[in-house]
Amino acid sequence: MKAKSIRSVYFIVILLSVFVIVFSSVVFIKTAKEDHNTLDNLITFVVTILSVVIALLAYHISVKTYVSIDAVNAISRMDGNVMENENYRTSLLSVMRRFNSKSKEEICDSLLGYLEEQFDEDCINSGARLADSVQRMIDIIVLFSFVIERKRAKGPASAEIRRIEALIETIEERVDDFEQLSEGSCILLRESVKLLKAVYEHQCYEAGYHPSDGSVTLMDVRGVMLKNAISRTIYFNYMGLFFMSKSMNTISKCIAGDAADVFSIDVAPKLVNLPSSPDRSLAVIYLEEALRNFTNAVEPIRDELMWNAFIQYNKARAEYLLSMLGAGSYDWECTLKTAIDYQSKLVAVLDDILGLDEKTYFQRAFADQLKMARLMWVRLGMASGRTDVLHEDLPETGIDEFHRLKKIREDIDRHTGRRS
Repeated sequence: MKAKSIRSVYFIVILLSVFVIVFSSVVFIKTAKEDHNTLDNLITFVVTILSVVIALLAYHISVKTYVSIDAVNAISRMDGNVMENENYRTSLLSVMRRFNSKSKEEICDSLLGYLEEQFDEDCINSGARLADSVQRMIDIIVLFSFVIERKRAKGPASAEIRRIEALIETIEERVDDFEQLSEGSCILLRESVKLLKAVYEHQCYEAGYHPSDGSVTLMDVRGVMLKNAISRTIYFNYMGLFFMSKSMNTISKCIAGDAADVFSIDVAPKLVNLPSSPDRSLAVIYLEEALRNFTNAVEPIRDELMWNAFIQYNKARAEYLLSMLGAGSYDWECTLKTAIDYQSKLVAVLDDILGLDEKTYFQRAFADQLKMARLMWVRLGMASGRTDVLHEDLPETGIDEFHRLKKIREDIDRHTGRRS
């Protein structure tokens, strides 16, 4: 019931009550003059007034109860929330327009500030709004790996790390508060928050921030329950990356220790000639699981540029390693070409929409990712024994936002006699 309607009803009830009280008073005064039995009249008058007061109090309590139940229902309703939308898509261009700063520091601050506003206590007024805010964070969490600096050296966490970890704690508190109103509606919220934490933990693990393998929390997410297309894509992509990381660590131990780059041109002959062993079999199992998850990740978002650019690149690397290990016949070249095609389109669209005069940080970062994919194409082709992949003009390393970009270029240059 709307507040305006409640006020109108209250006005009518109070008006009627005043009328009853006035009428009873007039009757009491009149009968008191004509009838000498004033005690009975007084009792009747008092009972009438108390009845009216009690009726008013009961009405007020019933209205407050109704309003409270209605408010709880309004807060806890999850009808049509984005987490259950199987056709949901990230508004990439909107995100790129919003976060259009030129420097990493400004982008990082605006990203975290935007998310902190989303989970401010005054902004979360319903379950659907909370679900929308959680989904917004899921949409852009992949961008954290572009801007959050994570040191490998031991020491206190950076201010950005502290902010994002405080943000995750805030999200969990909001979900806890909501769970007290509607436990059943919290299942998707809980799994989505676990996905957020798992992805962040994996990013930290890959960057060397956490000493333990925090990415194992991905196993705790009941990913098949996720209905939102982007959430499912992120879950399967990061599960694939998790298994890929496990396979790479296993292969590195087999060939040259933990520091070996399994995609290096030097390592390729060792991969081909890697003898049968439990570790080799385990690496193949991990790679097959990675490939299965990358394939599942592509299914919900075949029409989406950014995620296809990411996932096809990851998928191509898994197929390359399986091919080199002789674990099947995979067309990694076609998959990598597909990834490069998606990345080229993404860079072209962003340049067209956002302009070329002063490129934003993300424009430059996505352009570097395209360079990395092209360099990887040359590198893996050379590692496979192909010579036709080498072109006269190799992509420059640009702003080098990716820690592997320069190493890939140096690996190629070392085997072609070039200099960066």
